[in-house]
Amino acid sequence: MPNGAADVESELETLRNRVEAALGTSLDEQWDEVLGQWEEASPADRDEVRAQARALRDRLLDSLRAIGSLEELKRGLAIGYIEMKCHWTMLNTRIQQQTAQHGRPKEPLIYRATCVSLIVQGLEPLLNREYVEGVADLLADPLSA
Repeated sequence: MPNGAADVESELETLRNRVEAALGTSLDEQWDEVLGQWEEASPADRDEVRAQARALRDRLLDSLRAIGSLEELKRGLAIGYIEMKCHWTMLNTRIQQQTAQHGRPKEPLIYRATCVSLIVQGLEPLLNREYVEGVADLLADPLSA
């Protein structure tokens, strides 16, 4: 294997390890901590929110694990980040609407948004800072873009 190919393979393995670290067990532990603070919730409510967040994360992680090239993995990370950031943005929009209509959003929605935000936060260090800022700017005012 030429040296350049070995470098690319090494970089691919490093990025895969970073993805696993960001979206694996540490994320589950963060969810446990957040959901443990939700004192008014029943175990079923907590389990439902956790299951929804886990399904999002697992779908993304399974897709990323299936990618075999460094460039495609980087592209997959970028697309996954956009998807999770959009999902989080929609949840926050619903929170704002519920607050405006009822004075307070429903608790499960708040915790779902928090769990999704932890996925987003896990992905951000894996991406170029300017890219992350560009996505944030686009989602902050999508109609002016």
